[in-house]
Amino acid sequence: MNMIYPRPKQVIMQEGKLVLDEKIVFFEQEMENVFNELKSFTDCKIGDRNESNIIFLFKDLPEQAYELKVSDSNITAYASTEVGFYYAVKTLKQLIRQEMQCLYIYDEPDLKVRGFMFDISRNKVPKLETVKHILDIMSDLKMNHFELYVEGFSFEYKSFKKYLTENSYITVEEYQEIERYANSKYIDFVPNQNGFGHMAQWLELDEFKDLAEAPDGIFLWGRHRAPSTLDPRDERSFELIKKMYADMLPLSNSKYFNMNFDEPFELGKGKSKEAVEKEGLGNVYLDYALKAIEEIRKYNKTPLIWGDVLIRHDDVLDRIPKDVIFVDWGYDANYPFEKHLLKLKETGIKFMAAPGTSSWCSFLGRTYDALSTITSSCFFTKLYGGEGILLTNWGDFGHLQSLPTIYASLVYAGLLSYRCETGTYYLLKHYLNDHIFKDDTKIMGDLILDLANYYRFENYYTSNMTQAFQVFMWAHNMIKENEDLEYLKDKLHDKILSFEKYTIINDFFDFSLRQLKLAKVDELIKEEITYAVNFIKTLYKVNLSLNEEVDESYRIKLLEEVVASKNDLINGLKYLWQQRNKSGGLDKSCEYIHIFIEVAQKLLGGMYGRKNKN
Repeated sequence: MNMIYPRPKQVIMQEGKLVLDEKIVFFEQEMENVFNELKSFTDCKIGDRNESNIIFLFKDLPEQAYELKVSDSNITAYASTEVGFYYAVKTLKQLIRQEMQCLYIYDEPDLKVRGFMFDISRNKVPKLETVKHILDIMSDLKMNHFELYVEGFSFEYKSFKKYLTENSYITVEEYQEIERYANSKYIDFVPNQNGFGHMAQWLELDEFKDLAEAPDGIFLWGRHRAPSTLDPRDERSFELIKKMYADMLPLSNSKYFNMNFDEPFELGKGKSKEAVEKEGLGNVYLDYALKAIEEIRKYNKTPLIWGDVLIRHDDVLDRIPKDVIFVDWGYDANYPFEKHLLKLKETGIKFMAAPGTSSWCSFLGRTYDALSTITSSCFFTKLYGGEGILLTNWGDFGHLQSLPTIYASLVYAGLLSYRCETGTYYLLKHYLNDHIFKDDTKIMGDLILDLANYYRFENYYTSNMTQAFQVFMWAHNMIKENEDLEYLKDKLHDKILSFEKYTIINDFFDFSLRQLKLAKVDELIKEEITYAVNFIKTLYKVNLSLNEEVDESYRIKLLEEVVASKNDLINGLKYLWQQRNKSGGLDKSCEYIHIFIEVAQKLLGGMYGRKNKN
């Protein structure tokens, strides 16, 4: 018998063999009819009675648990709920394609909630079929919680329709269709919307700019940031999010709502400065959060709230209502999930852990960090009795990474959150090859994991991003802040590669692209990965052009290649983007590339100037 994914809790092989008739196959669309029968009868036999039968029987088991018994004559599934039977059928569908030993399986997930959150708010809004594709993957992994992250105007707010841009948001009809599709696969579609930090798109509008905590923004992490945080003491801030809640929450049948409230960067640095100094930042933050929580309860929802602010304020943790689910997030391999989750357990707070795909700020991902945060979040959530995990996927700086960059992390999170056991990593490439890429050559699983570790060749480890991405980020900020080339050189001075390192990275990428050509996978996936690799190679060309120990004529050649690649980069992004996503927001993300090429042109002009002068 081949492997069952995710691994069942207990498998007992029995004597004898059962080769199933090809006619006995279950698909998701048949499940509703099966369960309607189950509601009326204590048992239900499906299949040709002259062949082997598939029998469903109710049994007193935990909510998501099931049993499967395979004998020479029958397959019997036991569960106490519809979702239990659904998971039994998911396992049966894997078994049915292989010659099965007679066996007994008892299975239930290790974590109650096994979730994934997808960012739709950094210009890139997925098409409906893309969302359904993600849900299909989650369903096969027995994941049960899905969110679309909303900030700005990526959702069709009925109260704010004048601010919506064509083809750049999820419509109400699409939102309801996503919920129906998710629910048909026993996945809870949980509404998600920010309402404190990450409000920049609202605050740049004349109607709402007076609600900013710091109207002039702040200087943070080496650059100026536009206003993004609401003033928590202004009643109009609360009235705004009340309208947002009223537009979204009545559409949802979920019992939960992710209110976010993360990263209110300006809190205590603007209008609330005096209140924070007097009452403490934690109390000012929580006062506003509690008002929002009370409003959320009016819609019969249990709030989820990001924990980045409150985890640093032990003095207010006892003020968090007992029904609120505290979501502790971290995206670097050394993030202290163990320390934080233990604190939450000891404080009696319901919690989830949120690792990340780390696809953002990297273009290909960061394999080691993604898998490390997933591992620690799953194991420590199980150890300390948490609700589950929520894998996050963000889209910082224009969401330029493509969908295949999340596959490995999504699969690993699905496998490990269902069965928290060591050695799961070794199943990952097999699942990717067999179920995601369907690659008969068995190349793609290892290749996608290796490619997303490219950052190990860089000068040193960088938190939450790669140094290749930093070339892109600081080039953008240089233009945005009207700085000269010395600004860029200063920001990147310790990240500039040696010629030897540059050559190693280039050789690694060239070898990987040769492997990619051999893989038997969908051409779109090949095009998406090839584009990402070539884009990163272009970033490294600009990086090496700043190394004054390298011959100047070679550096000029690199920059000429970068400038000449502009049309390929822009047109390639436009083509690939529109295969899976709506067109709205595409021009804004293309602008990042235009700016990057503009900086390369400035560098080239500077070098030619020196060359001519000499």
